[in-house]
Amino acid sequence: MVIALAVAACGTTNLYSMTDDVDLTWDFTLTPRRFEDNLHSPYVRGAEVTVYASSNDDGEDLSTWSIESSDPSVFRIDTEVTAAVARQLAVRGRAVGEGTATLTLRDERGDAVGHGVAEVQVPQAVELDAHGSLILGRADEAPVMEVRMLAGGVATYLVRYRRDGHELHGNGVLSAITPAGLTAEARTTFLFENREWLTLHAGAEGSTTLELRADQVKVATVDVAVVPETAITDVVVLTESERARKDGEWLAALAQAYDGNGQRVFGVDYAWNVNGAVQTADGDLYRYQFKTGQYAMVRAQRGTHADEVMIQSGGGHVSSTNDVGCAAGGGGGSLGLGLGLVAGLLLRRRGRLR
Repeated sequence: MVIALAVAACGTTNLYSMTDDVDLTWDFTLTPRRFEDNLHSPYVRGAEVTVYASSNDDGEDLSTWSIESSDPSVFRIDTEVTAAVARQLAVRGRAVGEGTATLTLRDERGDAVGHGVAEVQVPQAVELDAHGSLILGRADEAPVMEVRMLAGGVATYLVRYRRDGHELHGNGVLSAITPAGLTAEARTTFLFENREWLTLHAGAEGSTTLELRADQVKVATVDVAVVPETAITDVVVLTESERARKDGEWLAALAQAYDGNGQRVFGVDYAWNVNGAVQTADGDLYRYQFKTGQYAMVRAQRGTHADEVMIQSGGGHVSSTNDVGCAAGGGGGSLGLGLGLVAGLLLRRRGRLR
């Protein structure tokens, strides 16, 4: 929801913006144009959200200003966050209960200079998306109806919360009840992409179900099939489009296994070969830097199944879709660094509060 207010003083007009740390552009970089002047409400209940306020006047000091909630039982302002630049205002809030709260930006005198709306909901459903499909920009192929994994494998999925057909934003609320032979790991990325992830570790083969919860409320039951090595009947190497790419841009090739029914099998690592040279690491991704006219044959193999594809590459390395960047619960990273980088960018922007 866009929020803005212009304040005139001494012949000048100051414009203020309020936004949060939810970045919806899938690129693992800071993307302010997509979250400028925007609170990504509705939030999923239980999520922590950092709310920022800034001025179009770089010399204006907002450090003594405040953001308050009209209903702390819906959206509670917890603490002020130390920003990268002193003039930036950043507060940490939490989506506490279902409902709608008004967020008010107040200046050093306590006068209201702008308002935003924070809606909080409990999801009715969860969508699991294959990380590899998202990396390749194939979002329409990403949803996974049934989790099909290789015995002993590890696979990671993006978790999307939905209610009444729309998506709820925020993370840090996922938990799972897992049966014997399956381990679930909730992971949260917070630097560049504020996301919720589920990493599954499969044990012995068999069929089972997984219960997913958001803020301790059951929201989904997912069928899981753990299959043996013999279930793999094909391997295909999928790539991003190289059309209109710039030299030095990082792209990816994804190795995907399929069973006899054409269903994807996740949690599979592969042996990689580039122009005849064996790569030292195993994984399901080959990340490479695009180089116009410099062709390389990339091959992925699992057992007797293999596929290869020609790419334009100046060099690369084997990676995994289980790597999700700076994360908590399953990876490393720095929350303070993420807040500082976003705050610094916001201070340099021009925005408006309505």
